[in-house]
Amino acid sequence: MPHAVREVALALATRSADGPTLLPGPPEGPVLVLAPHPDDETIGAGGTIARHAARGDEVVVVVATSGEATTGGRIRHGSGRLAAAREAECRAACVDLGVTMAPVFCRLPDGRLGEAVDELAGALAEQGAHASVVYAPTVLDPHRDHRAANAALVRAGLRAEVLGYEVWSPAPVDVLVDVGEVWADKERALRRYATALASVDYVRAAAGLAAYRSASCGLGGVGWAEGFVRLDPATHAELVTRAGLLAWTGDGEPAGPSTDT
Repeated sequence: MPHAVREVALALATRSADGPTLLPGPPEGPVLVLAPHPDDETIGAGGTIARHAARGDEVVVVVATSGEATTGGRIRHGSGRLAAAREAECRAACVDLGVTMAPVFCRLPDGRLGEAVDELAGALAEQGAHASVVYAPTVLDPHRDHRAANAALVRAGLRAEVLGYEVWSPAPVDVLVDVGEVWADKERALRRYATALASVDYVRAAAGLAAYRSASCGLGGVGWAEGFVRLDPATHAELVTRAGLLAWTGDGEPAGPSTDT
């Protein structure tokens, strides 16, 4: 882990000495959800999205790539058929979560999102113009596309608060949302992603993390909770900059490490 990223991790981990706070419910909408790939939105924030939808909040899901670089499934990776299959899975998952608007697919290069940060920023600026809260992977997520997504979010210049969700690494979350009442919806949505589930059991992994998170918020470890790193837009931009996520090289790679998953 580069020194700059360690500094950001330490800054986030020491913000509160009392541990994460259980929110009475999701923040007020309208809501923008940024998913670098089809399934990220459900893995990291599916239960909270379902609670937003049940409350009647407007929810817009922007999917940066179509996940065409996925391996392990029955369809050859990199093919148009695979991209179409993953988009169909995402549409079905969003319906399961109660989202009434169809997801917006940007169809940017999977695994090389750093080459298309400005394009994604433009889409976010358009789709999130009225959002009061944005869900995105945490700034500490090691996946190269997830880091690029955070850079694009900063460049979009939205004024909404950012709730960073967990996908590829646990994070020093400071707020939790009880998703017990909608857990069945999240699990159903996750099972839509048959392509990704062929290589990783995200249903089991998400359940384990949500059960663990419920142990630290008064639910006694017998419920389900999703954790988030909650940042105002200025602090999010500062941490993204400090972590070096805005420093792109000529081939589209960030200055920090990359993860090919």
